[in-house]
Amino acid sequence: VTLSQRLLIQESFGGELMGTGHGGLVRLAVGIVTFAVVSQAVAFAILAIKFWAIYPPGQALLQALFQAVSAFNNAGFIILPHEEGMAAYQRDAVVIGVTAFMIFMGAISYGVLFDMVRHRKPRLFGLTTKLVLTMTAVLILLGVAIFLVFEYRNPETLGHLPVSQKVTTSLFESVSGRTAGFSTLDYSETEQETNFMITGLMFIGGASASVAGGLKVNTLAVVLVAVFSTIRGISATSAFGREIPARQVRSALVIGAIATAIVFVVVVSLSITDGAFDFLDLFFEGVSAFGTVGLSTGVTPALSQWGQLILIFAMFIGRVGPFTIGIAMAQQSDVDRYRFVEERVTIG
Repeated sequence: VTLSQRLLIQESFGGELMGTGHGGLVRLAVGIVTFAVVSQAVAFAILAIKFWAIYPPGQALLQALFQAVSAFNNAGFIILPHEEGMAAYQRDAVVIGVTAFMIFMGAISYGVLFDMVRHRKPRLFGLTTKLVLTMTAVLILLGVAIFLVFEYRNPETLGHLPVSQKVTTSLFESVSGRTAGFSTLDYSETEQETNFMITGLMFIGGASASVAGGLKVNTLAVVLVAVFSTIRGISATSAFGREIPARQVRSALVIGAIATAIVFVVVVSLSITDGAFDFLDLFFEGVSAFGTVGLSTGVTPALSQWGQLILIFAMFIGRVGPFTIGIAMAQQSDVDRYRFVEERVTIG
């Protein structure tokens, strides 16, 4: 592994978490594998105990193992023997809670988790960790609010549930709907306002260097910090007492612009190939594919072959696109060979 590659991996996982030498890479790899195995083993044990009373022993163990691994990796796959899928466990706090927690752990990145374990005290966390945790908390609360506001009285979703389960279901959908795609609700029955807002959360996705897809919360956080700094008339982009390098701010803006352009092309293409469907449904499916989330309003099986190929393209580019762009920009030099004379332009 070359020095430049080591530095790139270091930047992806958080520079304060590892050395740039071979030993640092080995420790990182061992730490990732150990953490992933232990986390999924604990979730497996809890779910196995729960499923043991419901299914035959062999099936209970298989269901628990599959659910734990799928949740931690934000895969969204289930093999539960119910036609309604996760909806069968909508009132089960253990299954819903463990699944949501594993989704959360997988979506905030190994670097953030290691930083939290290493420093323990929030004031000692690195800037990446602070930004990821802050943005993740804001997005989760926003998702909960969206479901409670728009679905509270919808008899097909939350309307028939007691208040406490309205909240827990909204929390689960907020955590899972942004990255993993597990769902206890039928998104063909949710309100249009809900689907539109959740589409925005799917576009954002999880943290950089995590198992989640999407634009990434790190990118959004840097863009928002840059916007607020500009509004306040501050030339430097800073947060939590630390300044973010201008190169990273530019990278975040470029990734955001390209991701938006990709989604625009995907959705417009779907509207051309499958214009008979509601535009919001196509928008939902396109963003879900780009964010590798997997949620659906149910129209994907009915799309034309061209429409399904477009979604395949969106899933592929959504998984590798932002990461590839980030790698390319991280390898660029901070020193320009030459610069032109500065001239102001009219904007706004």
